Amino acid sequence: MGKLTSDIKLVSRMATAIFLTLLRRRQTRRKMMFAVSVVAMLLAFAGFTILDGLLMADPLLFVIYWFFCAGLVILMMLLAAYDVAALKGNANARSDREVVEMVKEIEAQARSSAAENEER
Repeated sequence: MGKLTSDIKLVSRMATAIFLTLLRRRQTRRKMMFAVSVVAMLLAFAGFTILDGLLMADPLLFVIYWFFCAGLVILMMLLAAYDVAALKGNANARSDREVVEMVKEIEAQARSSAAENEER
């Protein structure tokens, strides 16, 4: 039992590390959002049309199927929220760098004008 628990912990840590690595790249994050949204739409379409009779015949399968679809939609919304937060963080970091660069330019101009004033 202890070995199984440690294996589960190892797999969950690895999955978390892979998922967080994928989230750091904007391009990959957006591809994941697109893929999850396409799969969710296809599953919703299939649930309403192709699989309708099968899902209506078994209530447990119906609940599991639609909870899975809802989980995909929630995952898509979480990815979108993370994307917005990451973009905001990048914009803030960029604006902070620009402010520092502007302050350095202003200080350099002030030094050069002060040096010119001393020469006169």
